Amino acid sequence: MGRRVFFCAMRTVFAFIAVSLAGAALAAGSAKIKNSHADPKYGKPVEFSKVAGTKGTMALEISGGKLYALEDNGLSVYDISEPNSPRLLGSVGGMGNVRQLKVSGKTAFVTSRQCGLWSVDVSDPSSPKILSHFDTAEMATGLDVADGLAFVGNRVFGVQCVDVSDPSKMRHVSSVVTQESQSVYYRDGIVYSGDWGAGEITAIDFSDPANPKIISKTRLDGYGDGVEVDGNFLYASTGQHKKSGPPELRHGAGHGLEIFDISDGRNPRRISRAEFPSIYFGPCDFWTPRVSGDYCFASDTVNGVFVLDISDKSAPKITGNFILPKVAPDDPSLKIPYKQILDPNIPQGDAVASIAVGDGVLYVAGNFTGIYVAEFPGIAKIREGERLAKAAARPGAYSPKIPGNFDSAGADPSNPVRAVAVNGDFAYAAASHRGVEIYDLSGGKIAPAGRINCPYASDVKVSDGRLAVALGFDGVGIYDISGRFAANPAEIGRIPANRAGAPFVQNVWAFDGCKFMGVSGAGISVVFFDISNPASPKRVFSQAGSQLLYNDYGSRKLAAGRYFALNRHCGGRMIFDMSGDKPKTVFYDDRPLCSQTGSVAAFGGKILTMFRGGYAVDDPSAPAENGKLKREKFPGGGALPAVSGGASEIERAEFPQGSDEGLAMFDENSKRLAVANRITGKTSLYDFSDAKAPKLIGRWALPSNPGVPDFYKGRLVVPCGHAGLLIERR
Repeated sequence: MGRRVFFCAMRTVFAFIAVSLAGAALAAGSAKIKNSHADPKYGKPVEFSKVAGTKGTMALEISGGKLYALEDNGLSVYDISEPNSPRLLGSVGGMGNVRQLKVSGKTAFVTSRQCGLWSVDVSDPSSPKILSHFDTAEMATGLDVADGLAFVGNRVFGVQCVDVSDPSKMRHVSSVVTQESQSVYYRDGIVYSGDWGAGEITAIDFSDPANPKIISKTRLDGYGDGVEVDGNFLYASTGQHKKSGPPELRHGAGHGLEIFDISDGRNPRRISRAEFPSIYFGPCDFWTPRVSGDYCFASDTVNGVFVLDISDKSAPKITGNFILPKVAPDDPSLKIPYKQILDPNIPQGDAVASIAVGDGVLYVAGNFTGIYVAEFPGIAKIREGERLAKAAARPGAYSPKIPGNFDSAGADPSNPVRAVAVNGDFAYAAASHRGVEIYDLSGGKIAPAGRINCPYASDVKVSDGRLAVALGFDGVGIYDISGRFAANPAEIGRIPANRAGAPFVQNVWAFDGCKFMGVSGAGISVVFFDISNPASPKRVFSQAGSQLLYNDYGSRKLAAGRYFALNRHCGGRMIFDMSGDKPKTVFYDDRPLCSQTGSVAAFGGKILTMFRGGYAVDDPSAPAENGKLKREKFPGGGALPAVSGGASEIERAEFPQGSDEGLAMFDENSKRLAVANRITGKTSLYDFSDAKAPKLIGRWALPSNPGVPDFYKGRLVVPCGHAGLLIERR
C-alpha cells in the first residue's frame, strides 16, 4: 500500500515539475530554457539548461558516478557528484566520427563509424588513454558490451561480435548480416538490433558467440534505430519514414516509440505505440529511448525529447517534451548547420543525438550545441550494470572457411586485411595494425617477403614504382618500391593527416603516369596532392560532396588515361580530369546510385559504375546523369531491383541494392572483371571482353568482408578482412 502511495505521489510531483521545474542551478550564466511542441497531446513543456562550455555531443553514458560523453571526435569524462553541474575531469581525442559508447569497469568502448571500435582506459578519469583500435566490418555505430564481448552494429554490414576480454588486443569472433543495424542491446544470449533501413527489430541468438543465428524479425511502423530493454519489455524508437500505408503518406511519418513484450525473447510481441510529430529530416537520424521506472525518456532527433508515462505498457502517455535550441545559449558559434526541412511550422531544434538518465536529472546530447540538463527529481534514476548478463559461452579461435580454389596468407582476427595493390611479382597488403605486409607471388602462392612497420595501414595504391599508404593518424606515407626496394620499401614522403583533410586518413588513390594523388579521411571531401616531388607533396585541389566517402569507391586506374571517378555513400559520382596542371571536377551528381556496396572502375576509355544491383558503362568525357544511366544485368545474378524516380533520396538508396553489385576492378590484360560484395562476401569473376555480354567465370562466397580485388597475371587477389589475403589458384 505504501509503495503505491509513493509512486502515485511521484506522478503528482512530475505533473507539477513538468510545468515549472525547480532545483539547483548549473554554472553561472546557464539560464533556464523552455522550448517545446505547442500541441498539448505531446505533454507540457519541460525546462532545461545548457552545461556551459560543452560543444557538439554525440553520445552519453553514466558509469561509476561519472558521465561519459563523445564530443570533439573523442571521449570526455565529467564528475556528476553534483548532478545539475557536470564538471569536466579529462578527455582524449582523435577517434574520428564517434557514434556510441559503453563503459565496462575501467574501460570505455567507443564506436566510430568508418574508424571502427576503440578501447579507452578510464581508470584515471582525469587522463583517459586510448588502449587500442579494432577495424570492424565497416561503419561501426551501435554498441553493447557484456562479459568480455562487444556487439557492434555495423549498419548494412550487420552485427559483429568482438572479443574485448583483453581491451588492448580486441579480436573478431563472428558476424551476421542484418538490414542496417544502428543500435543493439544484449540480454540473456540474445542481441536485439534496431535495423534502420528495414524498419524492424532483428533478434539474434548469440548464446554461441562464434555461431550467431537470426531467430526473429519484427516489423516497426517506421525506420528503426534506438533500442532499450527493461525487464521483459523492449522499447524501440523509430523515425524518418513510416513503413506501412501508401507511399504518399509515408514520407516524414513513422516517428514514435514502440513497446514489445519479450518474455519469449525469440518472439517479440508488440504491445503499443506512441506517436511523435511527423517530420522528414535528412541530415541526422538519432533516436534513443531510456527507461527509468514508470517513465521512458525518448529522443527524436530535431523533434527533441518526449517524456512518457509507461506504467500502463498498453497505453503509454506523453506527459512532457522539450526541444533543444538551434544555437547554443552560451556560444553563438555552436549552431545547427542546416535549414528547416520541409515543414517550417513544426518546431525544430538541434538534433538530440543521445540521452542518459542521471540522479534526478536527464542529460541530453545536442549534436551541434553541447550537453543539456533537465531536472526530474524522484523520476530519473540511474540504472548501472543491472543487465550485464554472462555470455553463455566463450568464443573459440576464428577459423574462416576459405574456398578450395583460393590460397590464404593466413587469418588474423585482430587485424583484417583491408586493401591490396599488386606491383610486378609483389603484393602489398594493408593489414591494419600489422602495417603493410609484402608478399612474393612469383612461386604461385603467397610467400612473405617483407613488411612496412607502421602503427596502422588501411589502404595501399601503386603508381610508377611508388606505394602510397593510408596511415590513419599518421596521414599518408609514400614509399619507393622500385627495383631493390620492392621487398624493403624506403619512405620518401609523408603527408600529415590534418593536411590531408582529416584527422584519420582512410583511403588514397594514385595512378601510373599521373603526378596527382587523391586522399580521403572518410569525410565528405577528397583532397588532391601533387607528388612530383614526393619529399614535398603540394596540396592543389579539393572537392567536397554531400555524401560521405566511406570506402575505396574510386577507380584504381584512369579512364582514357585521364579520368578518375569516385562514387559516394548513398550518393552519386564525381569525375575528375587529372591531365591538367591540377585535377578538375568535370562531373558531379548527387542522385543516389546505390547503398554502401557499390563502386566504380576504369574500363578502357569508359567508366564502369555499380548501379542498384547491376552496372552501367558510359563515357567520362560526356557522362550521363546518374538518373539516366542505362543499367545492365550481370549474368547469373538475380533480377535488378526496381528504380522509382519519384521516391525520396532515402528510399532510392534502400539497403542493400542486390548482392551482384560491389567493389569492382577490371584487368586490362586478361579482360576480366572482379566484383566483391563486402556485405555478403559474394565475389564474382567475369569475362568482360564484351561489356554488353559479360560471361560469368566463377562466383565464390568469401568469408569476412572482401575489399577491392586486384590481379596478378590474370589471377584474382582479394583482401579478405579477417580471413587475410587470398589469391586464386592456377
